[in-house]
Amino acid sequence: MVGRRKLYLFPILTMLQILKKIILVILLVIVIDKVFTFLFTNYIFTNTLSGESGGSINYVIQKVRNPDFLILGPSRAKHGIDPAQLTALGNGYNLGINGTTVLNSELVLDILIRNNVRPKTVILSADLSDYGEDKRSDMLDQLKKVYPYDTPLIKKYVQKLGYVEEAKYFFGLYRYNRKIANIGFNFLKRNTINNGNGYVGLPDMKDLPEHDYHPENFIYVKESTNAQALKHIQQICEENNIKLIVVFSPSYQNAYYNEAQQKLMIDDLKQEDITVIDLSNINTHPELNSKQYWRDALHFNASGAEAFSKILNTEIKNLLSRK
Repeated sequence: MVGRRKLYLFPILTMLQILKKIILVILLVIVIDKVFTFLFTNYIFTNTLSGESGGSINYVIQKVRNPDFLILGPSRAKHGIDPAQLTALGNGYNLGINGTTVLNSELVLDILIRNNVRPKTVILSADLSDYGEDKRSDMLDQLKKVYPYDTPLIKKYVQKLGYVEEAKYFFGLYRYNRKIANIGFNFLKRNTINNGNGYVGLPDMKDLPEHDYHPENFIYVKESTNAQALKHIQQICEENNIKLIVVFSPSYQNAYYNEAQQKLMIDDLKQEDITVIDLSNINTHPELNSKQYWRDALHFNASGAEAFSKILNTEIKNLLSRK
């Protein structure tokens, strides 16, 4: 009997030993992760002032502070709106980030407000294509663009993505995933950074490539994540005495324009008392519908951005005169 009990106890003791080792390994990984995250965040990331892995946001927080206006949005904002031309609003900064949607702009604005950055006006560049049916992959992509920042709003979206993403988000190394090298490179050149007003003009394209955007498939979904994000941006602006202006840019030969769905969206935004400047239909300013102004069907080149920004400035002047 004693021999049998020993045989039974042996696998139990072995399993306990294995379990203890697993727990020790997990604890060790957590400690290493937290130590690395603390050191990298406080000594490297926080002092990185360029790049789209958070450096450009840090630059605004540390160097720009409280501009007359701030431009948020995707590449069509970053490369298509020159703050120097928006004289109606004063001195501004372009914090456009490539490949983003309104959800990302919501997260960025929240980060800025939490760091006491309060522009007088926010110019938000948006596109109808953002407001379709929600996709988990799209939400995750936009969240990862603001990792490693850690705010209650980011955590709220992480929770929506489920327990797996919450578990991953717990680890700082995951939030820095694929960004460490870029951040490290931008950190090394931090003392040479002068981002000017943030705007980056694009070169010319001699022959515009064929586009395949199919705007007829764009659908405005009022309850989509991006639509709700825009309304939250409005709320953030109201709470902080910031004027919000939402701008819709044109595309070459209306390659990105859906008239019916655009109208549905604009009508909804106006019902929410959101100020809109809708220039999405290129035919409202046919002078822009020339190859000389475009890098591709969606992005102005530097000449086009200057021309469009002047038109936008006139629209803003007219808007302010009616207030």
